Amino acid sequence: MPNDEIVAFFSEDAEMDAAIRQAKQSFAQFLNAFASPSAKQKSFLVKAAFVDGEQVEHIWLADLDFSRAKPSGVVANEPGLPTLKFMQTIEFEPSQITDWMYIEDGYLVGGYTTRLIRERMSPADRSTHDANAPYKFCD
Repeated sequence: MPNDEIVAFFSEDAEMDAAIRQAKQSFAQFLNAFASPSAKQKSFLVKAAFVDGEQVEHIWLADLDFSRAKPSGVVANEPGLPTLKFMQTIEFEPSQITDWMYIEDGYLVGGYTTRLIRERMSPADRSTHDANAPYKFCD
């Protein structure tokens, strides 16, 4: 499961915008793996942006269901938005997706925003993060 910590970033963050763009452009890779996962692929999640007034939060969703017109998932981390709750099932629009990830053979696949956040950590914080992550990174 991704780290529950909320990380703030500014809407004019060019690197984060690029990570989100990369995730959106490669989303077909996620859908293909999600539809027919290999024995080594597990823990499929998407990150979606939710808005409450002026506040925007990007939330990881698990237990995904893409079989309906409007996909749904379960809130997989503790949200800061008062309108969302941990473990709540929520519908979302595909356009809200800002990242995706799954684990393949123990390694993170996708997770573009997660990788950027990790890159920005101090070496000590990165070491702690990696020790607690349920997947490994290809550095």
